[in-house]
Amino acid sequence: MKVAGLDIGFSTTRRSAGIGLFDGENVELRNCFGVDACRSLLQLGKYDIIAIDGPIVPMDHDVNKSRSVERLFCRGIFQKRCKPGMSHFPTTGMRLREEAGKAADLLIDALHDRPDSSFPLVRKGAIIEAFPNAFLGVCLEDETYVSMPRLRRGQKFDWLYEQWKSRRLVEKLPGLTAEERHLFQTTFDRTGHHEHRAALICVLTGLLTIRGCFTAIGDVQGGWFFLPSWPSWERWAQVATLLGIHALNQNGAQIELRIG
Repeated sequence: MKVAGLDIGFSTTRRSAGIGLFDGENVELRNCFGVDACRSLLQLGKYDIIAIDGPIVPMDHDVNKSRSVERLFCRGIFQKRCKPGMSHFPTTGMRLREEAGKAADLLIDALHDRPDSSFPLVRKGAIIEAFPNAFLGVCLEDETYVSMPRLRRGQKFDWLYEQWKSRRLVEKLPGLTAEERHLFQTTFDRTGHHEHRAALICVLTGLLTIRGCFTAIGDVQGGWFFLPSWPSWERWAQVATLLGIHALNQNGAQIELRIG
């Protein structure tokens, strides 16, 4: 089993991209300039799955078109807890969608051929979209958010990460062996670098997905968020998701909830 995670970064002045690797025994995390990230992954061999923290949409998708799954996680209670950026907005959002698409195109050659998969894909190859904020956010108890301080843009992920760290939630994830739970919890505890943390969540997303312990939310037109298995979610997040899907689909969306 070999899994890669990529936190997209496109700064030209700092190493804002994060790379995570899991080879079945060890986890490696590093950060680099965005232009170097795909090259580094391609040099390190073939992967069973790659999870990218960035919009993975069909190749012919209109970059100006909104995504139903992003609209879902911008509704109601999600708005303050784990809201995504809207990737059809000019500047940062659209740039992230473009850069994630370029990465997906380049990394196809780094994947083992898989004749079929148990999870939905919108592009060739086992490349999926991770959403670290929601991965962490949906598994935290409702009461946890009562103590959430006012956070500037970019700080929410690290706050969510620290909540997981203090509660040792990695050890409770289904889909990991006992040895992997220990390895990933230890790595989780000692990792402080923002991009390394995001890359680590991407690796976990990919590993759980290929093991069939995932929740995929989205549609074939706009792509899918891959999150922990449905039983790992807190009740508030399950209810908000089901209500949000119903409301959006009543207005013409076609969002699906697929439980691995």
